[in-house]
Amino acid sequence: MPSVPFHRRRQLFWLAPVGLLCLFPLFFIGGPGWSDGPLLRAAWNLGHPIFFALLTVTVRPWRFVSGWKLWAVATVAVFVLGLGVEFAQSLDNRDVDSRDVFRNLTGLWMVLALRPRVGFPQSAPLRERLIRIAAIGLLSIDLVTVSRIGIQQFQINLWLPDLYDFQQEHPERYWRGNVARSTGDTCGPLGDGALTIDLTTRRYSGASLDNLPSNWEGYDELAFALWNPQSYAISLTLRINDMAHELGNNTYHDRFNRTFQIEPGINRLQQSLDSVASAPRSRQMELDDIRRLMFFTSNLDQPARLCLGELRLKGRSDADDGLH
Repeated sequence: MPSVPFHRRRQLFWLAPVGLLCLFPLFFIGGPGWSDGPLLRAAWNLGHPIFFALLTVTVRPWRFVSGWKLWAVATVAVFVLGLGVEFAQSLDNRDVDSRDVFRNLTGLWMVLALRPRVGFPQSAPLRERLIRIAAIGLLSIDLVTVSRIGIQQFQINLWLPDLYDFQQEHPERYWRGNVARSTGDTCGPLGDGALTIDLTTRRYSGASLDNLPSNWEGYDELAFALWNPQSYAISLTLRINDMAHELGNNTYHDRFNRTFQIEPGINRLQQSLDSVASAPRSRQMELDDIRRLMFFTSNLDQPARLCLGELRLKGRSDADDGLH
């Protein structure tokens, strides 16, 4: 790289292998767990382009081929190596993600694109600019994703005392299950924006709020409003657990569970957080690190639907107020 002093290039070529040695074990050790949030998962994905960018700097394939052969040979090599890594990870009970193979190629293409003359023997300024813009654009996909999720996670904490903002257009970013944002008169008196929860006859059916404000300290009650359009009551279980539960054995007696009878029409319900905190049999639940809130049914006789219109925490000052 003529534009970089010789001693700086030598430092880079020495640091690249060190970075590889540090990053390589992370393909098989560590990484986001099933209970980790979306921000950690998105940030972790950046390790793929970084690793293969360092690998490209270490190998320096432009020493052997140039021009389109450099791009073709290096791309095939990284593609095959990436597939091998994904296969090895699958043997370690890790999920195979085809997008990781693409991220690997992004790291390679970024280094090749930023090299002087882009590996071609003849200078072609316009072609070089277009290739560099394309490579930077590919890398920016993950960078934009991480930034968007980071902003989203910051905004979630601003929802308090609400645990969910019913104005969100994409509830699937926060909930798991058969959920959708209602339109028109789908949710009757709860109006537009309420969350529909479609229930099936499976053993467990419902919705899980996995992406929510985690610090519930300083509040006394959880209040929520459900509309039941059926002509009969539905048994609905509320489950709450903290991160310690998910990092442990996930046993039934280590979390909070309570079943409510959701009568036809509007149901405005409250749950004391003191009872939530004391629910685990051998410890206190960590109310400053809540990880998941779930509504679910079990073995319904027929499919049904509920609508969730409010979900918020209440302190002593408003414990007697109505939901609003």
